[in-house]
Amino acid sequence: MAKKEDLQKIGELYVTNHRNTYRGLLSDVYINQLTIAYGIRKWETYLMAEEHKIWAAYEKDVFLGFVAGKKDQESENIWYLDSLQVSEHVRGNGVGTALIQTIGQYAQEQGYAGMSICIVKGNDTAGNLYKKLGAKHLKDFEDDFCGTVSQSEKLLWDNLRVLLETIDCKRKQ
Repeated sequence: MAKKEDLQKIGELYVTNHRNTYRGLLSDVYINQLTIAYGIRKWETYLMAEEHKIWAAYEKDVFLGFVAGKKDQESENIWYLDSLQVSEHVRGNGVGTALIQTIGQYAQEQGYAGMSICIVKGNDTAGNLYKKLGAKHLKDFEDDFCGTVSQSEKLLWDNLRVLLETIDCKRKQ
């Protein structure tokens, strides 16, 4: 689990990844207003909510990324993967998959049947990873990022056991 002392790195990574990933997908007004202070406040508030969880990934003392989640407000017995952020220098090395496995195991241990995630349409790198791990399209919708509307998609892993088995299988390859 993430700790208060992780918030600086979490906030920095969140803002850096949003600036890089969503430029061209979300408005420049939204992208340009993102600050590290905003990222830290956002995740500090999130971490303080008892029902919200954040995990930080490190290799030795090097921060690799984080994953955050909470109960899905739209679906019964579904955990919501709220944010997955991986440092650019370690992408493609299984860090994202390991973080999905961590949050999926937690959700399963808490008795949730499945897990959902929302992505901005056009974020194909993330969408392809989730679909490769078995997530299925649930719905399209309009999302709001501080007044910036995006076309988004909600994906669902309807069976956490299958997700975790898929990850185990892929990690052994």
